[in-house]
Amino acid sequence: MTGVPETQADQAKDRLEKVKELVSYGLLADRANRGDQREWYRTLLRTAADARDQLRLLERELSDRADAEKILTPSEIAEAGKITRAALYKRREKS
Repeated sequence: MTGVPETQADQAKDRLEKVKELVSYGLLADRANRGDQREWYRTLLRTAADARDQLRLLERELSDRADAEKILTPSEIAEAGKITRAALYKRREKS
């Protein structure tokens, strides 16, 4: 079993740090905007969408790499990433 290359680990860590920052911002916005219902919803929805985008990118990068480098089987990737094997195979066709 080999270790994770430093650059790959750093890229994943950077994405997770971005999500952590977004969550921290969301918590601050929650407290700051409780008196303004419209601003509260708008800010938290935007923050949640930004975090979702970062996590989707991370999932895609990890699953594509695990597939391309044959680190995990398609079934293992699908199970861990909560995606279908068909979606994984479609990604292969686009690459």
